Amino acid sequence: MTSAKTIDRLLAKAVDDGVGAGFYTMVARRGSLVYSGGAGTRDGTSPWREDTIAWLASMTKSIVAVAALQLVEHGAVELDAPIVDVLPELATLQVLEGYDGEVPRLRPVRTQVTLRMLLSHTSGAGYSFLSADLARYQQKNRIPTNLELKLASLVDTPLVYEPGTTTMYGNGLEWVGLAITRITGRDLATHLQEAVFDPLRMTDTAFGIVDRSRMATVHAKTPNGLTALPFELPSAPEFLSGGGGLYGTPRDYLTFLRMLGAGGILNGVRLLDSEMLTAAQQSHSMVFGRAASVNPTTSHDIDLLPGTSVSWSLLGMRNEERTPQDRPVGTVAWAGGANCYYWVDTDGATAGVLFTQLVPFADPDVVRLFADIEQAIRT
Repeated sequence: MTSAKTIDRLLAKAVDDGVGAGFYTMVARRGSLVYSGGAGTRDGTSPWREDTIAWLASMTKSIVAVAALQLVEHGAVELDAPIVDVLPELATLQVLEGYDGEVPRLRPVRTQVTLRMLLSHTSGAGYSFLSADLARYQQKNRIPTNLELKLASLVDTPLVYEPGTTTMYGNGLEWVGLAITRITGRDLATHLQEAVFDPLRMTDTAFGIVDRSRMATVHAKTPNGLTALPFELPSAPEFLSGGGGLYGTPRDYLTFLRMLGAGGILNGVRLLDSEMLTAAQQSHSMVFGRAASVNPTTSHDIDLLPGTSVSWSLLGMRNEERTPQDRPVGTVAWAGGANCYYWVDTDGATAGVLFTQLVPFADPDVVRLFADIEQAIRT
């Protein structure tokens, strides 16, 4: 059976088994499209297509990271200099060390945060769905959630560890997006449009829905099956979310990945210097494994490569050993909260996306589906 037929079968079976309402996959090899196909529906009626618009959620992070690294190349900001001149709010944040009964243990931060820390998830910034203490603190102090897109969700939320001392997936890219707006003097949407989307001709990727007629519906997986959710990010946010605010399509995102796999250049347009990209793809964090969720309605425990050591590059997660799917060491990969996933080999050998719109995140069946698709391509 060819890899295309295998992927067709995998996607169809996932829909038949109720894993999700619909899926779409695109894969490139050496920059050329080798698979594009889907199964199921995006909204209960219409099929998924390569131009179906979906919430990218945390797949936004890799795009914003590229925009930040462009500014490093241009000398507008340094990776390892304290970034408090741009983000003075970081200097006043406290570290939440836990609780004594009902009283939070807070202390001033001792280490100045850098751009490298924010990009590599070593800054101390956390997510409440991965930290019970942080969830408790936010609820007690009525701090808005990340999805409300209010500045208080950043500036009033403490760090969960001393910057530079460990690795924990968190909202550091929200701070990076804010830094980009302050460094460039323009809003994040305008900057990404001119710096990334226009050069790559990513016409459907934006902080907002460019065409509602192509929008996919988010579903929740419940004990009673799949339930459609009326989900949409706020239309008038206090800030544009560099950590999860973009909508986009499988076609656009694969274009972005093809640029990364080709050494920072696509169709004669260079977005990143090859040396900068190579350095960014290296490990910049401590090795970590499974991330335990404390909010099962938001996410399952996160372990996208079971049994494989992983760390963070400046662009996304990277595997520190070869995977059972034969993924080379150093492949960059990550995902979005509605169970979209991607990988891109650093040498451009392969790149792929799997799109759906399903919560909670890290659905074990979707993670397995993604692994099986990658296996089919690499076999």
